[in-house]
Amino acid sequence: MLYILGAIIIVLVVIIFWQSQRRRELSASIQSLQSNLDRTRSNLASDELESNELEHQLTMLRIEIGSLKGRLETLQHYQHILDVEQYVLERRQQVEMFVEMIKSEAENTREQCKQQVEKVRDFLAEHEQKTKAKTLKTAQDQLGAFYNLVEERQQLEQIMTALYHKIEHHTPAFQLPAQQLVDDLIEGYGYSDAAQHLQQVRHKIQDAVKNQEVAHCAFVDEQRRLAAVTLLAQAFNSKADLYLAQLTEHNLAESLQALQDDFTLLNHYAAAFGHAKILDSYLTLRQEELKFAALLLAFKQESILSDATN
Repeated sequence: MLYILGAIIIVLVVIIFWQSQRRRELSASIQSLQSNLDRTRSNLASDELESNELEHQLTMLRIEIGSLKGRLETLQHYQHILDVEQYVLERRQQVEMFVEMIKSEAENTREQCKQQVEKVRDFLAEHEQKTKAKTLKTAQDQLGAFYNLVEERQQLEQIMTALYHKIEHHTPAFQLPAQQLVDDLIEGYGYSDAAQHLQQVRHKIQDAVKNQEVAHCAFVDEQRRLAAVTLLAQAFNSKADLYLAQLTEHNLAESLQALQDDFTLLNHYAAAFGHAKILDSYLTLRQEELKFAALLLAFKQESILSDATN
């Protein structure tokens, strides 16, 4: 009997313990559900608030759309003006592109013309040299010894003229064509063209000195030939450098004539030393240097006067 009673008590205790455990689990579940419910209610309230804000924004956007539609209907009457402005803008862009294209084509044409002019100049110079050589050959064949006499007389006249210039120092004939020479040089040239041409001429002068193409001497002995050529070249270059240092846009013709006279006199005096002679090609280079140096001086003077006027 006691055994049965003890078993019943144990069963009751187990049942009570299970009920207590179950109650605690249910309480925890209820608390979790209550927490989830509260959180859901909070989220729902937040969503409702956000929904109200979105609804408000949507209402404001609808009002703004209505206002923009009204403005669009008002501006629709001026659409043709906007179309004209767009047309003008497009045409302006087309004109600018066309102008740039014309500039590019003009520059290319200018360069091609300059190249053609240089080719024509080279051809004319070569043709002139050939014609002169042919004419001299014909004259020599026909005149024989008389040709040498005429040539000597011309050389003597050139020497006398050069000596007269050196004695008189200057004559009005030197100075009169100066402005005309500068004007002739300016025609067809800009400042950059003249500077580039002068640089090319000076490179040619340096090459001529380096390659010993300044003067010629008939001495067989190499040392004597080099000594005669060096002295003659130094004398001529000293004169050319002096005229270059004293050059202005007003004394170009005088400087050119003085350099030509020095060329004549130095060649005359140097003839006794193995027929030493300054080459004509080198004289031409130094004269070109004087011409384009004077041209640059003229451009600079024009620029100074223009700045002073402005």
